[in-house]
Amino acid sequence: MSPRSRFLAYAGVAVGLCLYLGGLTRLPLQRGNEPMYAAPAVWMLETGEYLVPHYEGGPFLQKPPLTWWILAGSYRLLGVSVFAARLPSALAALATVLLVGLWVKRRSGERAGWLAALILMFSFSFLQLSVTFAADAFLTFAVTLAVIVLDDAARREDGSDVARGLASGAVLALAFAFKGLVGIVLPVGAVALGLLFDRQRPVRFLRRAGAAAGTLIALVAPWHWAMHRRLGGVFWTKFYWENQFLRGASTLYMRERGPFYYLGILAWAVFPWSLFLPGALRRGRASSAPLGWFVFTLLFWTLVVQKREVYLLTLLPAVAALVAESLCREDAIASRWRRIPWWLAAGVCLVAVGAWIRAFPAPVELGGWVPSVLVAVGFGVLAVSLAVGAHDRTDSAPFAAALACGLLLAALQHYESRLAPYDPVPKWGAMVGVECGEGCDTYMYGIHAYSLDFYSRKDWVIVPDLGDSFTKRLAHEKGFLVLPTDKEADLAQLPFPWKVVDRASILDKSWLAAALGRSANAFRSLSLVRFERPGR
Repeated sequence: MSPRSRFLAYAGVAVGLCLYLGGLTRLPLQRGNEPMYAAPAVWMLETGEYLVPHYEGGPFLQKPPLTWWILAGSYRLLGVSVFAARLPSALAALATVLLVGLWVKRRSGERAGWLAALILMFSFSFLQLSVTFAADAFLTFAVTLAVIVLDDAARREDGSDVARGLASGAVLALAFAFKGLVGIVLPVGAVALGLLFDRQRPVRFLRRAGAAAGTLIALVAPWHWAMHRRLGGVFWTKFYWENQFLRGASTLYMRERGPFYYLGILAWAVFPWSLFLPGALRRGRASSAPLGWFVFTLLFWTLVVQKREVYLLTLLPAVAALVAESLCREDAIASRWRRIPWWLAAGVCLVAVGAWIRAFPAPVELGGWVPSVLVAVGFGVLAVSLAVGAHDRTDSAPFAAALACGLLLAALQHYESRLAPYDPVPKWGAMVGVECGEGCDTYMYGIHAYSLDFYSRKDWVIVPDLGDSFTKRLAHEKGFLVLPTDKEADLAQLPFPWKVVDRASILDKSWLAAALGRSANAFRSLSLVRFERPGR
């Protein structure tokens, strides 16, 4: 590894630490799934109920509770805040980067290890999703650790069979504790497929697998026993049948997306490295564990009916390992075909710069002049680094491109930070929390803004209408309702006084689509309504 590559790697680490830890509060909580992790941990602290998470008005049995326990611990140490909610998952993401770097270094040398860590750290989706989807960030860390431990247990002759089995069972239990059965299926399938690619039998399989299975059962059984005692058959129905099986095998929770959905997501999720991925899909010299990990995980999530972008987090460490090891092979420098991905990626960046500049009045209006210019410069710097990499015969070209990716992500983060005023939920939630005290009804109508739970410390319930079914729900003299402003006419159905306290615009679509002028209805007006029922 040359001094220049080492310098670029150190600079990349510095930029990465700023990205992951310095921008945790640049935006409010997302209104969708992020409060699903942040809010139940608040209820745990307030009620002392740590076994059964509470959300959306009742027990929340989508996942095991370890994620919420970690967030509750963060709140206890740092106080309840957006920073405390996001810090644990950011640290889990950085720990995953470190694990991948050390693993690839052991497999293919120092240069490949550094490059794999930087590729993963500066993958757009890994940065964006791992900070806001806590359970998936923790799962990705646990799956990465499990793949490493299980691959060693399956291939290495040294070490005690019992010790390797105990370690394997422990990491599988950890992965299960974050998201259930998928935490077991992914690493086991990844390692098994890697062994199949190498035509290698696992070392002393029965002894090590037996110890692993026994350890896994011993670690997860107490939680199952406690949940059964508390909830009985409801636990098994809700947790296993509805959330572990139906969620993946039916369209009960989400409309079906096509079988090629993840290919499109992957193309930009790890850009520009996705263009190098086809040439990296080959058996490894040390082992084919990264290849097995990539193929099995992609096939698994493709076969699952419910498809979501965040599920690909568990795939990205394998992509980083494959691309880094491919770029660090000697034949990668000698081959003329290696120039094609560099030029293609540079061309995509130039197209992005052109599209951004063409739409320039819109991004300036949305995020400001300086942030808009920085985004254009970021894409330009990445384009130049990739074009130079197409001709550079030294080992530093991938490191320069990785650092350019980090600088582009920094520019995008700075732009995103200017969008915080377009979300009134933090202000409204704080207002409601102060006014309600302990006695208040809180509802949403025609809108999903779950972050209200976190900011108000109240459980907001979605109602389908404002007729008799709504009024029968009310239990207090006063309450608050959030609804789209264009639905204010429906308030006439309420048989008691109400008042619109505030109206505000909210960015309801992708900010990128809004900045490029591709979304005519990017903003939506919301209303906060206070109502009172005299005589109650």
